[in-house]
Amino acid sequence: MRNPLTWFIILLFWVVGGWMFANSFCCGVGGAAATSRLLIKDGATKVAATGAGNLLFGLNGATPLIEPAAVKTEFGKLAAYLKENPTKSATLNGHYMASEKNNTSFDNLGLGRADNMKGYLIGLGVPAAQLLTGSMLKENLEVSDNQVVGGMSYVFGTIAGGRNLNIQDAAAFGTTAKGNLIFPMSSYEYIDPVAAEVGTSFKETADYLKANPTRSLKITGLYTDKETNSSVLPSLGMARANKIKGMLIGMGVASKQIEIDARMENTLAFVDEETIGGANYAFFDGAESGDKLAEVEKRLRAKPLVLYFQSGSQTLELSPAQRQQFADLIYFLDNKEGGRANAVGHTDNKGAENVNRRLSRKRAEFVRDYLGTNGGINKNLISATGQGPDQPIADNGTEGGRAKNRRVEITIK
Repeated sequence: MRNPLTWFIILLFWVVGGWMFANSFCCGVGGAAATSRLLIKDGATKVAATGAGNLLFGLNGATPLIEPAAVKTEFGKLAAYLKENPTKSATLNGHYMASEKNNTSFDNLGLGRADNMKGYLIGLGVPAAQLLTGSMLKENLEVSDNQVVGGMSYVFGTIAGGRNLNIQDAAAFGTTAKGNLIFPMSSYEYIDPVAAEVGTSFKETADYLKANPTRSLKITGLYTDKETNSSVLPSLGMARANKIKGMLIGMGVASKQIEIDARMENTLAFVDEETIGGANYAFFDGAESGDKLAEVEKRLRAKPLVLYFQSGSQTLELSPAQRQQFADLIYFLDNKEGGRANAVGHTDNKGAENVNRRLSRKRAEFVRDYLGTNGGINKNLISATGQGPDQPIADNGTEGGRAKNRRVEITIK
């Protein structure tokens, strides 16, 4: 007969072994168990964590299900962390599977999930300037009871206006630099040359995008209501984002992999009338233009861009509507395969015909060059010709009519 100690040891092994087997069977080894728990870290700092659950999304859904109470508490800690660290930013990368349907207005379901989570955190008092959004296509998401478990990753960085550059794509890529781009007050041109370390970081970003053609970068240019906009684009922030985009395109990145946006941010700090940074960066999945390209092309074909000139002048004064048309034209040429544009100059009938014909061509060339300098467009994609006074659209017998005839029309091919 075995002694009692032997039976105790056997019983202990049986209990422990059974528990380990059950735990492995229910939760997997290092797989589902890890994703079933919420864990948000900023480097070595544990911002929020609980083993009681995680963020949930319904399959094909973009609305976050933040339950149970323990999970809600942890997201409260995330909000508190960001509010206590106003120079911090958090990029919310929404995860999604290709098999899920996208019923949102965003390019993919991941962006819809990220935007809804951003709205939830704003509701907890986090400033919008500290929250960026992105997306990631993932085919190994954990699904339980028709709900996606987790569905989000969190990357911390420094908001624009911070002194150091920080560009992150979740765990896949990251680059930092001591220093950042510097924009003078009311300027969309960053000071060149940039610091060597900053230039290296942008080169690393370009290399990452070229090696990952299914990933795209959204650059959100920031500006204040105290600054003036002298660019062709609707806002100074968009012009700043477009300038950074041009730098990355010059490094070999496909233009369709970069999306630009803008946001007024009156908390931007200026030192000696210069802002450090001037933009935020967020990666998202796909380089898809989709419906947006079709809508932009439809607008440009329905209503060509018409620019008017003073008599004998080549200077431009742009309306908000014309700036938006310029933004559409830039988007079209960046994203339309084989897309091109024509700039055709016209004059009134006052003066010598040969002078007017030359002036009309010069005006068209001026617009083409202006778009290249201020819009970052490859000038080779725009032809420039002049028709002189041959194609009036109004009566040259009146000053109002002549003013309408002094124009450059830009159409797309």
